[in-house]
Amino acid sequence: MDSHYQIRIMLNSQTEEIKSKLDIIDVISEYIQLKQAGANWRALCPFHNEKTPSFMVSRDKQIWHCFGCGEGGDVFTFVQKIEGLEFPEALKILADKAGVKLKKVNPELTSQKSKLLDINRLAAEFFYQVMLKSQEGKIARDYLAKRKLTNDTISEFKLGYAPDSWDKLLNILIKKGFKPNDIFLSGLVVKNDKGQLYDRFRQRLMFPIFDQHANVVGFTGRILDERKENQGGKYVNTPQTLIYNKSLVLYGLDKAKSEIKNKSLAIIVEGNMDVIASHQAGVKNVVASSGTALTQEQLKILQRYTNNLALSFDADLAGQAAAERGIDNALSLGLNIKIIQLPKEINGQLIKDPDDCIKQGAKYWQECIAKAVSIMDFYFAKIFSQYDLNQPQDKKEIAAKLLKQIAKLSDQVEQDYWLKKLGQKLSVSDIILRETFDNYLTEKKDGGEVIKFEESSPKNREQLLAEQILALGLKFPQHFQYLIDHLDLEIIPDPELKEIYKELILYYNDNKDFNYSEFEKLLLQKDEKLVNVSSTLLLLADKDFFDFSEIQLSQEIINIIRFLKRNLLEKKITQLQKLIAEAEKQNNNEQIEILSKDFSLLTEQLNNL
Repeated sequence: MDSHYQIRIMLNSQTEEIKSKLDIIDVISEYIQLKQAGANWRALCPFHNEKTPSFMVSRDKQIWHCFGCGEGGDVFTFVQKIEGLEFPEALKILADKAGVKLKKVNPELTSQKSKLLDINRLAAEFFYQVMLKSQEGKIARDYLAKRKLTNDTISEFKLGYAPDSWDKLLNILIKKGFKPNDIFLSGLVVKNDKGQLYDRFRQRLMFPIFDQHANVVGFTGRILDERKENQGGKYVNTPQTLIYNKSLVLYGLDKAKSEIKNKSLAIIVEGNMDVIASHQAGVKNVVASSGTALTQEQLKILQRYTNNLALSFDADLAGQAAAERGIDNALSLGLNIKIIQLPKEINGQLIKDPDDCIKQGAKYWQECIAKAVSIMDFYFAKIFSQYDLNQPQDKKEIAAKLLKQIAKLSDQVEQDYWLKKLGQKLSVSDIILRETFDNYLTEKKDGGEVIKFEESSPKNREQLLAEQILALGLKFPQHFQYLIDHLDLEIIPDPELKEIYKELILYYNDNKDFNYSEFEKLLLQKDEKLVNVSSTLLLLADKDFFDFSEIQLSQEIINIIRFLKRNLLEKKITQLQKLIAEAEKQNNNEQIEILSKDFSLLTEQLNNL
């Protein structure tokens, strides 16, 4: 009988066994959120963009189908499609889930990916045994003992040691039936100029890298005796292979994913040892980015389990370019991000990473996680601490940096919240910030990346509008009655403009017909400077409004008054917020009640504008 035919029969029987032991609902739920709909389950399709769920799963028939894109199949086709795998790899993943032991197949007849997975699995076991039992492995055993790792932890993460040999692993794998070229494609051996193969990892502590399905896909090797020469870099990693792409792998995810899902939080650290120490300390929802920027692909994998991330990076890495790229990627996917801030020292010991923190006691690490702050709170605190709020230029720098961060948020409600908060902290109208922000977003679409503020400060803009409203009144007195009824004197910010407006109200109340020459004489009696300002306002009206219709003039007056009112109310509200905060610090409940009533009244007025 044809050997391929025999394999197909064997695989079919194993496939049916796996299907009988797995529930398609449980498997698909690891990747997407299913909601029950009658006897079936539904979700947004993971294979095309849609707003209305058209992806259906039947528990009775153990099948899935999307009525939007037409894709469908059984549990095997789903895992193949969502993971981008060939059938043998999907078979191995689902066999492990089902607890089915796959029958051995001749390496000649398995897929290339399956061969590489088998090679890496055997290599991990080899390194582990060398570390555990050989004399050479003592240096690794001593190092791990010094790092206070237990035998259970070492076993769980399959830590090992690569011996000082050029071909020991290579020869073992060849004896197992693997061809030299397949071993080369695994990244475990290197080819020299003469085409000879030799072991890539030598005299190194070995960290097997598992994918989320607990398959060994690569390794990181760390030198232990840094006094020796010609060992290469401190760390050596598996190069990219058919089964290992560092942009798709998060260290520790295979052991952390269920806890991430249960706690709805993924804690991301920089180093492998941080992950291992955290798991040993009982905090198991932790993975490592392994020193690289978080990629969209890694984040989408994490998004299967949670939308909440907490980042802890060494030496304030959150301010460095690589970490910021990862944070930007997470924000673009709408993920919620918090920053875990480690203390500089605990019990007199310097703390540079989570591992150091955990060494002083697991409780300190847990406290740091509990106190994690949102990414925007982190940016606000960091940037405000670098500048002087009493310096106008510093305020512009703060605004420029934080507006760029706010622009990275994918949710407009969040953007609006942080724009208002920025306005409050800078004592600047959020309307002004919104205009600058919107202009930046427009510029960004065209490739621009610079926050451009108007040459005038927010105060000057306020003055400009006050000048325009008085210019309109002086030039078009038919609208003056509306001004008097709707424009309160306190809304005018400039003393000279306020004085002109006061005189204008008095003049108009005594003389319903407005004559500018007569009004100018009254101003001259008060202050010659007011006459110059008034004459300039008339020129301004001719410049800005010479071709406006009556309807346009009316609308412009309404808009300017509304803006000036809003601006004044926002200033008053911001001031009240500061007073309420101060009263809360002093536990002055009577003052809080009075201020809160004023706050509610002003907020209502603002909402009614």
